[in-house]
Amino acid sequence: ANEYLQALADRFEGLPFYFMRFHGGSDVDEVLDAMEYAVYVNDVEHIVLDNMQFMISRNTNKSSFDKFEVQDIAIEKFRKFATEHNVHVTLVVHPRKEDENSQLNISSFYGSAKATQEADTVIIIQNDNNRRKYIDVRKNRFDGTLGTTPIYFQSKRGRYVEDEKLENHWKFPPLEAHHTTNNRA
Repeated sequence: ANEYLQALADRFEGLPFYFMRFHGGSDVDEVLDAMEYAVYVNDVEHIVLDNMQFMISRNTNKSSFDKFEVQDIAIEKFRKFATEHNVHVTLVVHPRKEDENSQLNISSFYGSAKATQEADTVIIIQNDNNRRKYIDVRKNRFDGTLGTTPIYFQSKRGRYVEDEKLENHWKFPPLEAHHTTNNRA
């Protein structure tokens, strides 16, 4: 089992992952410069920014209005970057505090108007009434397909899968870099 995990780790290590070294509040223009460098030097096609509120926290005063304005400007810049560089940008935006018994929707996100309006895809990780998780696609500008799918946590492996029957039978598919032709943000 140890050799199997080591072989998987070695294969995973061969994938083209790059990490930016930003922690805490970061200047959006510095993040954009790093993104541009990654696209130019490493041919990066998909960028994940986690998380929006934490990243812009140092650029705001105390008022909510200032925070929303800074977030809107950042989202505009990320959208423009994605379009100009033909890359996909996944931006993690956390929901506002809401009733735990109600489902989240597009208007549940912090600074939601601009964040969800500019997005091509809005995916929410929901909890049902029994606290089981599922993925809920609420917006899809590519082909309009919306829907949900349950996800199950594999406690032994520390990850989520889409079929709980895979708990003891999971076989890893071959790892390889996938390049797509439709890399819009």
